[in-house]
Amino acid sequence: MTAAKTLVEKMAEVMAEVGYVQKDAVNKGIGYKYASAEAVLKKVNAALSERGIAVSSAATLENFSPGRAVVKLALTFHDGTDSLTVEGLGEGTDKGDKSTMKANTSALKYAMANAFLISWGDDPEADLPAEEDSPAFVSWLGEVANLEQESRATVAAWWPSVSAKVKKQCGTADAAKVYDAFKAVLASKPEVADEG
Repeated sequence: MTAAKTLVEKMAEVMAEVGYVQKDAVNKGIGYKYASAEAVLKKVNAALSERGIAVSSAATLENFSPGRAVVKLALTFHDGTDSLTVEGLGEGTDKGDKSTMKANTSALKYAMANAFLISWGDDPEADLPAEEDSPAFVSWLGEVANLEQESRATVAAWWPSVSAKVKKQCGTADAAKVYDAFKAVLASKPEVADEG
């Protein structure tokens, strides 16, 4: 008679099965590709269910201010005999009321990534090497993302003050992507009528 597999053995099987999740989504405001929480959960949930492993969670709001939240999430994996707990942190920002939900979803995704060492890098079977974004391009997109917290006037003044630098550091194609991200942020800012 074969001995039943331990939870750790089952988790190792899941790790081997879900070790890579392809980037399936694009952040339109900033223009980068990422593996969505949905893609990670679909793949992990299927592998866990096949092995009779259930998951429970407990979230703690670590830091909160209007529009910003940090969530610490503990996931406990159970197979009826043993249990194992992993944690993940997530941060969310939102002008409305969704910062905590975004932080929780992010924490869930990263807890799963930590538990199973999931990679969402480039597909190793791709025929062509994937393009890597230049550090300058990534840095400028980060600056655009930071503009979301600024006033319309500050946002409107930003591109004219940096466009030459962006073009020089990123090249024409990537500078156009930075500009598109800038336009999306500017469009999200309501125009204020002149007083008086």
